[in-house]
Amino acid sequence: MKGTLQPSFVPSKRKYLFCGDQEGMERLSSVIEKVRKDHLPFESFMVNGKQETDIARWMENQKMGSYLYIAMEWNRLTDVKKIAEECGFSEEEAQYIGHGERFINVYCFKCHQKMKVNSGLIHSCTTCLQCHLVLSISDHYSSLHESYLGYAATTGSDLS
Repeated sequence: MKGTLQPSFVPSKRKYLFCGDQEGMERLSSVIEKVRKDHLPFESFMVNGKQETDIARWMENQKMGSYLYIAMEWNRLTDVKKIAEECGFSEEEAQYIGHGERFINVYCFKCHQKMKVNSGLIHSCTTCLQCHLVLSISDHYSSLHESYLGYAATTGSDLS
Protein backbone atom coordinates (compact mmCIF):
# COMPACT_ATOMS: atom_id res chain seq x y z
CA MET A 1 0.00 0.00 0.00
CA LYS A 2 1.29 3.35 -0.92
CA GLY A 3 1.35 6.06 1.68
CA THR A 4 3.11 9.32 2.27
CA LEU A 5 4.96 10.74 5.23
CA GLN A 6 3.49 14.25 4.97
CA PRO A 7 0.02 15.35 3.83
CA SER A 8 -0.57 17.94 1.14
CA PHE A 9 -3.54 20.28 0.90
CA VAL A 10 -5.92 19.59 -1.98
CA PRO A 11 -8.00 22.69 -2.85
CA SER A 12 -11.64 23.01 -3.92
CA LYS A 13 -13.25 20.15 -2.02
CA ARG A 14 -16.75 20.19 -0.58
CA LYS A 15 -15.57 19.12 2.87
CA TYR A 16 -12.31 17.93 4.45
CA LEU A 17 -12.26 14.83 6.62
CA PHE A 18 -9.42 14.10 9.03
CA CYS A 19 -9.10 10.67 10.59
CA GLY A 20 -6.15 9.57 12.69
CA ASP A 21 -4.48 8.60 15.92
CA GLN A 22 -2.74 11.17 18.13
CA GLU A 23 0.53 11.27 16.15
CA GLY A 24 -1.38 11.11 12.88
CA MET A 25 -3.47 14.16 13.76
CA GLU A 26 -0.26 15.99 14.63
CA ARG A 27 1.05 15.16 11.14
CA LEU A 28 -2.19 16.53 9.68
CA SER A 29 -1.99 19.75 11.72
CA SER A 30 -0.63 21.92 8.89
CA VAL A 31 -3.50 20.93 6.59
CA ILE A 32 -6.07 21.26 9.39
CA GLU A 33 -4.73 24.74 10.15
CA LYS A 34 -5.01 25.73 6.45
CA VAL A 35 -8.62 24.48 6.33
CA ARG A 36 -9.49 26.38 9.53
CA LYS A 37 -7.75 29.56 8.35
CA ASP A 38 -9.68 29.47 5.05
CA HIS A 39 -12.97 28.73 6.89
CA LEU A 40 -13.55 25.53 4.90
CA PRO A 41 -15.95 22.85 6.17
CA PHE A 42 -14.22 19.96 7.92
CA GLU A 43 -14.71 17.17 10.40
CA SER A 44 -12.22 15.22 12.49
CA PHE A 45 -12.36 11.68 13.84
CA MET A 46 -9.84 10.46 16.43
CA VAL A 47 -9.43 6.69 16.09
CA ASN A 48 -7.76 6.03 19.47
CA GLY A 49 -9.78 3.27 21.12
CA LYS A 50 -12.39 3.20 18.35
CA GLN A 51 -13.52 0.00 16.68
CA GLU A 52 -13.48 -0.42 12.90
CA THR A 53 -17.30 -0.38 12.89
CA ASP A 54 -17.21 3.12 14.44
CA ILE A 55 -14.78 4.31 11.75
CA ALA A 56 -16.89 2.76 8.99
CA ARG A 57 -20.09 4.36 10.35
CA TRP A 58 -18.38 7.79 10.39
CA MET A 59 -17.13 7.38 6.80
CA GLU A 60 -20.47 6.06 5.52
CA ASN A 61 -22.21 9.22 6.77
CA GLN A 62 -20.03 11.56 4.69
CA LYS A 63 -21.24 13.24 1.52
CA MET A 64 -19.84 12.99 -2.00
CA GLY A 65 -17.17 15.57 -2.76
CA SER A 66 -15.47 15.17 0.61
CA TYR A 67 -11.72 14.67 0.74
CA LEU A 68 -10.32 12.21 3.28
CA TYR A 69 -7.00 12.33 5.12
CA ILE A 70 -6.11 9.25 7.16
CA ALA A 71 -2.98 9.36 9.32
CA MET A 72 -2.05 6.55 11.70
CA GLU A 73 0.39 3.75 12.43
CA TRP A 74 1.19 1.63 9.40
CA ASN A 75 -0.07 -1.55 11.06
CA ARG A 76 -3.60 -0.10 11.28
CA LEU A 77 -3.56 2.09 8.18
CA THR A 78 -4.11 -0.81 5.76
CA ASP A 79 -7.32 -1.89 7.50
CA VAL A 80 -8.70 1.65 7.67
CA LYS A 81 -7.84 2.20 4.00
CA LYS A 82 -9.96 -0.86 3.13
CA ILE A 83 -12.83 0.60 5.14
CA ALA A 84 -12.50 3.89 3.23
CA GLU A 85 -12.57 2.05 -0.10
CA GLU A 86 -15.63 0.02 0.97
CA CYS A 87 -17.32 3.32 1.90
CA GLY A 88 -16.67 4.66 -1.61
CA PHE A 89 -13.50 6.73 -1.25
CA SER A 90 -11.22 6.35 -4.27
CA GLU A 91 -7.44 6.86 -4.40
CA GLU A 92 -8.11 10.35 -5.83
CA GLU A 93 -10.32 11.28 -2.86
CA ALA A 94 -7.94 10.36 -0.05
CA GLN A 95 -4.41 10.61 1.28
CA TYR A 96 -2.91 7.95 3.53
CA ILE A 97 -0.14 9.01 5.87
CA GLY A 98 1.62 6.29 7.84
CA HIS A 99 3.99 6.49 10.77
CA GLY A 100 5.92 4.05 12.93
CA GLU A 101 7.47 0.77 11.90
CA ARG A 102 6.06 -0.52 8.64
CA PHE A 103 5.76 -4.15 7.68
CA ILE A 104 4.74 -5.23 4.21
CA ASN A 105 3.45 -8.48 2.76
CA VAL A 106 5.74 -10.25 0.31
CA TYR A 107 4.29 -12.83 -2.07
CA CYS A 108 6.58 -15.74 -2.95
CA PHE A 109 6.34 -16.52 -6.65
CA LYS A 110 7.33 -20.17 -6.01
CA CYS A 111 5.07 -21.38 -3.18
CA HIS A 112 2.41 -18.63 -3.53
CA GLN A 113 2.47 -17.80 0.20
CA LYS A 114 2.67 -14.40 1.85
CA MET A 115 4.91 -13.31 4.67
CA LYS A 116 5.41 -10.05 6.57
CA VAL A 117 8.78 -8.30 6.40
CA ASN A 118 10.10 -4.88 7.37
CA SER A 119 9.48 -2.39 4.54
CA GLY A 120 13.15 -1.45 4.55
CA LEU A 121 13.83 -4.74 2.76
CA ILE A 122 12.34 -3.56 -0.57
CA HIS A 123 15.09 -3.91 -3.18
CA SER A 124 16.95 -6.41 -1.00
CA CYS A 125 16.64 -10.12 -0.27
CA THR A 126 15.01 -12.33 2.32
CA THR A 127 14.27 -16.04 2.65
CA CYS A 128 10.71 -17.31 2.18
CA LEU A 129 9.50 -18.70 5.50
CA GLN A 130 7.53 -21.48 3.78
CA CYS A 131 9.71 -22.83 0.94
CA HIS A 132 13.09 -21.32 2.03
CA LEU A 133 13.85 -19.85 -1.39
CA VAL A 134 15.97 -16.70 -1.32
CA LEU A 135 13.72 -13.93 -2.65
CA SER A 136 14.55 -10.56 -4.11
CA ILE A 137 11.78 -8.18 -2.97
CA SER A 138 10.65 -5.92 -5.77
CA ASP A 139 8.83 -2.60 -5.53
CA HIS A 140 6.01 -4.05 -7.66
CA TYR A 141 2.82 -4.18 -5.62
CA SER A 142 0.11 -6.68 -6.52
CA SER A 143 -3.33 -5.51 -5.45
CA LEU A 144 -4.59 -9.03 -6.27
CA HIS A 145 -2.27 -10.54 -3.65
CA GLU A 146 -2.12 -7.39 -1.48
CA SER A 147 1.65 -7.90 -1.42
CA TYR A 148 4.92 -6.86 -2.94
CA LEU A 149 6.26 -9.51 -5.29
CA GLY A 150 9.21 -11.67 -4.30
CA TYR A 151 11.22 -13.26 -7.13
CA ALA A 152 14.07 -15.78 -7.02
CA ALA A 153 17.22 -13.91 -6.06
CA THR A 154 20.09 -14.12 -8.52
CA THR A 155 22.62 -14.68 -5.72
CA GLY A 156 22.35 -15.81 -2.12
CA SER A 157 24.98 -13.29 -1.03
CA ASP A 158 22.44 -10.44 -0.91
CA LEU A 159 20.67 -11.91 2.12
CA SER A 160 19.69 -9.37 4.73
